[in-house]
Amino acid sequence: MGKSAKKSSLVKSLAIATVVFGLFIIIANLGGLIDKVVIKTTKIGDYKLLSESLLGLNGKKNILLLFMNNAEARTGGGFIGTVGYISIDNGKIKSEPVRSVYYYDHKYEDIGFIDKFSGPYGDESFMNLRNSGLNLDANTNLKRAKSIFELEAGKQVDIVIAITPEILKYLLLTTGPVSLPEYDITINESNITDSLQTEVEFGQDKVAGKDPKTVLSGVASVLIERLSLKSLSELTELGIGMQTLMQQRQIAIYSSSYDLSAFLDKARYDGGLVTFDSDYFMLTENNISVDKSNAFIDRELSRRVDIGADGSVDIGVTIRRTQFRDKSIPYVDPNNNNFTYLIKENASSIEFALPSGSKIYSELSTMAIQPRGKEGGYDIYQFRSDLVPLVPSEYSFSYRLPFKIAEGSFAVFNSFLQLQNGGWPYKLTNTTSTPDSWELSATNKRDILSSSNAVVYNEYVNKDMFLSLVYGKK
Repeated sequence: MGKSAKKSSLVKSLAIATVVFGLFIIIANLGGLIDKVVIKTTKIGDYKLLSESLLGLNGKKNILLLFMNNAEARTGGGFIGTVGYISIDNGKIKSEPVRSVYYYDHKYEDIGFIDKFSGPYGDESFMNLRNSGLNLDANTNLKRAKSIFELEAGKQVDIVIAITPEILKYLLLTTGPVSLPEYDITINESNITDSLQTEVEFGQDKVAGKDPKTVLSGVASVLIERLSLKSLSELTELGIGMQTLMQQRQIAIYSSSYDLSAFLDKARYDGGLVTFDSDYFMLTENNISVDKSNAFIDRELSRRVDIGADGSVDIGVTIRRTQFRDKSIPYVDPNNNNFTYLIKENASSIEFALPSGSKIYSELSTMAIQPRGKEGGYDIYQFRSDLVPLVPSEYSFSYRLPFKIAEGSFAVFNSFLQLQNGGWPYKLTNTTSTPDSWELSATNKRDILSSSNAVVYNEYVNKDMFLSLVYGKK
């Protein structure tokens, strides 16, 4: 690798480290620590714009932090349970305490924020901050969250950053467990989901006058102290992992600035729908059972692509979902005083996006599919998935793409599968069949299994996936 490439890689890694470092400084309210490290990341190029914006070096920036719990999935990420707010001016930080979303959302009926939403949800509906992530496009959700928060809190927002618990897990894995004597617990990357959820829902802070999310600030304070003691090279290494998490759509950033927004879109850090003019597919889930079971589901996606002699493309999809954890963590719901479980039978609205004009063969579907309108130029559909713990469930449907692939002596078939923001990994099996007169001549994947007229690709997917197949006539 040349000096220029190394420098570019370093700048990128430091920029990502800057983002994460800043996030946890916000939580812990330890703004003075930032000057030791992040000021060195203001280098040239696009990442200079990102660093300067997040540090307020080109003017004061007000940042809204959304902590999305993807164990309680939402279409655009996860349930927004915790909210932070920070103002940064020339590297100096002023922050407010991290609060439960209900601290702000108790005003949502008064502000009456209405947003248009096509499909079964109705043409217009009242929206609150905690449930503002109903679009597949996270950038739309973050912009909506900005508008709602500004009305509820009466504070201006320039940048919105949404993260999932995967960020905390990564930092715990790389820096070690966090002991919280005041709560008599030790948090590590393996038990964070259960331990924090249990403490938040019915721990010692779940009393009048206290914020049950205080334990999160305790974890973050320890992590920030550890990060502040690390060298620039150590933070760079951490930044590489954070960049991976951004690629896995565990972080999304919105900016009202045109220049920064353009960069975030280009880097795919804004959580937006990717524009793709060939075979596009996106699968999402939205928890409607109000529990934390989405973290305990095995997911499999099988796609059977059949390319006809005339270039038409039919695709059969099979989705397998298995909740591998039984009902657990007994809980009394404070809203109705009923006994239930934090993890129980999962019920989710499964939504998927197809190229506009795709034809669904309803007679071949094993479940009731509803159209939900359009988004980002794609057709959106949904169906309901109800899971009995430990029992596999399977759903199948088929559709035809609204275009034919190139005819003649060769053909190129490109597929793009976009991961849900805050999405969970899944096992993919993609089988492409062609007429006997065609044969595979090139592909962008190494681990391809090819027979006479079928190409099979298997992968454990935790980020966006692009597959290109080039065929020639025999």
